[in-house]
Amino acid sequence: MASKRKFLTLEERVKVISLLGKGHSCRRVASDLAVGKTQIQSILKRKHDIMDEFEENVNCESKHPKRESEFASVNDLVHK
Repeated sequence: MASKRKFLTLEERVKVISLLGKGHSCRRVASDLAVGKTQIQSILKRKHDIMDEFEENVNCESKHPKRESEFASVNDLVHK
């Protein structure tokens, strides 16, 4: 059975942030995108992280947020 959850892409999350900045309500944005109000509020709470990802040109088609691992600095050193 398919998942009922709808994950928004990075591009869609940035669109949500811009709509909320223009004065649209969380309920209106949620109904327009067919997601829950709580998901919109979570996006608003993570606004700075999402905008940082967008500015770093992270894959806009990604539906899951980028997670930082516990050993990210070690991984960077090994990669170099």
